[in-house]
Amino acid sequence: MAREGRTVAKSFRVNEKALGALQEEANRQSISVNTLVNQLLLDYSQEILNSVPDDNLVKAGQIAGKSGPMAIIASKWGKITVNTVIEFIHDLSAYANLFEYYEKNENERWTITLMHELGPKWSTFLTNYIGEAFIAAGVQPKTRTSDRAVIFTF
Repeated sequence: MAREGRTVAKSFRVNEKALGALQEEANRQSISVNTLVNQLLLDYSQEILNSVPDDNLVKAGQIAGKSGPMAIIASKWGKITVNTVIEFIHDLSAYANLFEYYEKNENERWTITLMHELGPKWSTFLTNYIGEAFIAAGVQPKTRTSDRAVIFTF
């Protein structure tokens, strides 16, 4: 199953025997080692997320969202506002590649859409993580989620 999204160049070391096994499997599937490793990492990430109960993901998203974004936003922009939260989300998309980011602002009504490939559990986590940043900025957005997206409107 092909997965789309931006890629970034990274370098890491791997055991020679493991690399041989990866090359063999990639050849068997007629794909590159890079594609195979990406598939394995995404599959592994999804398995980890799928093993966590939803209520724990909600709690983890809320706890992480109350600390991480606030520290980053305050240190980078000096204050937590709707605009700095939006900049933070944009930076997460651009630099951490956690999701693809889309925004629409019509007559001061915002729609922020986060698209990803990690399934409904990741949507649950993101909803709560990003939701806490909006709450800190004084906004209680409406959210809609699917297996591959989180949509905030406010």
